Amino acid sequence: MLEAISQMARPAADKIRKQTFVRVVSHHDADGITACGIVCLALRRQRIPFQATIVSNLDSSIEAVLDPAVPVIFCDMGSGQPDIVNKYDAVILDHHMPREGHKNIQVNPHLAGIDGGSQMSGSGVAYAFARTLGDNVDLAGLAVSGAIGDKQQMIGPNKDILDEGVKNGVITVQKGLKLGMGPVWKVLEYSIDPYFDFSGRHEETVKFVRELGLEGDIERLSHEDLKRLGSALSLMLLKKSPPDTIDSLFGDVYRLEKELIKDVYDFTNTVNSCGKTGQPGLGLSVCLRHAPALKEAEEKRFEYSGQILQALHQAISQVKEMSTIRYLDICCSDVTGAIASTIIRYVMPDKPIIVLNADGDRFKVSARGTAALIRQGLDLSTALREGAVAAGGNGGGHRIASGATIPAAKSKEFLEAVNAIVGRQLSGKV
Repeated sequence: MLEAISQMARPAADKIRKQTFVRVVSHHDADGITACGIVCLALRRQRIPFQATIVSNLDSSIEAVLDPAVPVIFCDMGSGQPDIVNKYDAVILDHHMPREGHKNIQVNPHLAGIDGGSQMSGSGVAYAFARTLGDNVDLAGLAVSGAIGDKQQMIGPNKDILDEGVKNGVITVQKGLKLGMGPVWKVLEYSIDPYFDFSGRHEETVKFVRELGLEGDIERLSHEDLKRLGSALSLMLLKKSPPDTIDSLFGDVYRLEKELIKDVYDFTNTVNSCGKTGQPGLGLSVCLRHAPALKEAEEKRFEYSGQILQALHQAISQVKEMSTIRYLDICCSDVTGAIASTIIRYVMPDKPIIVLNADGDRFKVSARGTAALIRQGLDLSTALREGAVAAGGNGGGHRIASGATIPAAKSKEFLEAVNAIVGRQLSGKV
């Protein structure tokens, strides 16, 4: 499947090789920043000058940044915004559901019948482009990190990229706890995915660790200590969450041999945290393997995790119910997506969760579902797009995770529309 996307990327690579300067625009989450890193490294190796810009969303404000006369590569965005990207001489490397009306070269797994929501991330598409542009197999770890950032499975093209990385010594795989590296208490206290009862609560975390008789760095624990820790954490998760949440705790642990941060979960969380705390360039520097950026970037990881956990503890008590969805209003937060993801996965998994974040005269919206709800018919991409349009806004994304921007005065209409759409989806009346 990776070969099919690489073949799709060939016209894009041929076009970019001819350029003397390129703009690169990408999204500010882990997938978008790793995608940007892959493209920038590939361009640098081809000696093609570039300028990268990382944004929270693609809208008309990009017109103040880009020159229509300068070629641009859109990473992890663009397929759903033909009205915007058609104004530029562009290449689109995206995995979101494409809309009709594009005039530019577009590389997207959906165009090959591959689900971009679960089998190939934006960074995976960027990797397919990069491997077509030149010898860039050492960037496979960045693509795997981006896929993990988007909560994707290692199937389809993602699995092909992983296998290519393993074959070439770029990635090593072993079974273990998917918690990252560092002091046991700190790893657990700042853990969000998985989210534990004591996450974000120092005294409770230290008590838990002491009761198990553990100390030191988690990667240096004995096999017996790891087994004891894993059993205790599993029992805690299963009290509130469905059985498949154990997959977030145990499984394949990927070591990124070519990157500054070797553990894939630490790498992904660090890059994502930089983007979400307003320092996407710092995250990009980590992807570009600029060692002086590492210390500050890792500090952002714990800063952002602390912000999420503090907001999450407040948010859980404020969730409101509708017939087919739950929703939550918060103010001036940069962690809406993380809050939504954590609540749906570890706290209240039976209904989709909609988080509305007040931002001046509009709401930024994040919505999350589960694989079980998807199997029942849930499609949040459609629900948020149609609900946002009904409220005078815009939205979209993936079936399991989507976003929107709506006028603040229209939040009631938006929620009622989404609730009705989701109700029809789950009842099979779409």
